[in-house]
Amino acid sequence: MKRLIIPCTMAASLLAVVGCSGSGSSPDSVDGPATYLANNKSEIAFVQWRTTTRGHVQGTLTADNIGGAAPAASLSVNSVPFTGTIHGTSVNLTFAHGLFLQSHAHGTLAASSLTLAVPQTDGSLQRTTLTRSSHASYDTAVTALRKSAQQENLMAGRADSSSANIRADQHNTNADLAALYRASSLAPQGMLTGDVDHFARDAATAQARLAKEKEDAAGDNEYCAATLTAVGDSHGVGGTALAAVGDSESLTADLTAIRMDIRTVDTDLRRLSRAGVTGPPSAPGMIATAKASMTQAVASANSYIDQVNATTNQARVVANRMATGKCSGPGQTAPTAPVVHVK
Repeated sequence: MKRLIIPCTMAASLLAVVGCSGSGSSPDSVDGPATYLANNKSEIAFVQWRTTTRGHVQGTLTADNIGGAAPAASLSVNSVPFTGTIHGTSVNLTFAHGLFLQSHAHGTLAASSLTLAVPQTDGSLQRTTLTRSSHASYDTAVTALRKSAQQENLMAGRADSSSANIRADQHNTNADLAALYRASSLAPQGMLTGDVDHFARDAATAQARLAKEKEDAAGDNEYCAATLTAVGDSHGVGGTALAAVGDSESLTADLTAIRMDIRTVDTDLRRLSRAGVTGPPSAPGMIATAKASMTQAVASANSYIDQVNATTNQARVVANRMATGKCSGPGQTAPTAPVVHVK
């Protein structure tokens, strides 16, 4: 299953598509909103915007995909508003919700297409090209995608379920796939996204406390008052590092649970195969998506951990620079073990 660069609720969200085929329908009128479409057999991305003033645009990006497992597969839709600017052929968009944990996308505008490039935490860019289209073409693509979900459900319903054990195995497989889907989602309210948000707050808190330490260190040091305050601030930064350790343990636990879900689904599929029954067609794609979501969450979390570790070291340097000579009473701040990367 190809992966879109836009977030999809109830599907392994925030997916990335490279080389989606655009719609071949005519564009909206010049006076109407600009619309762009990219779609494949399992997902759709639809962008529409209006130009406001001085090259500013505002619009909505809509993502549709097949969520859940047959025989309960259904069409899932998620819309994300955005604002942006256009300068010549250059496009810069800011989304209300992050794309792959990013909130900005840059691209180029051609006569009949829009190409967006979204930065990833590893420094790479995910690109997709949307073709100038229309609301009618989007509606046609949605209808085709809904029929695809219905066909998958129909095929699953026609599967040989004469044995009570086989019916139970199919039920368990679908339930386990649904559980894996929910656990590994990168939607704004998803578990992994929440874990990464904790690390982002840790990094921001550590930076704020370091800034306060530097401010206090520049104050009046009579009776070593500034030294005492700066050392205390340094300990506060260290407390943020401890919070990051706790968040790391929480994310690790969630990743372990998702990996267990994947093993459970693999076991379900092998059991069905031994019984001569084909598993849900969407299962391999959902497993691959879950693994990709974990990789993305780990990369983002480790990036924030690096920021926390660097800030902690800076705080210790400032405190130790103050705690010298007659102001050495507070003592040197001992190096703290860095927060270990999540694996």
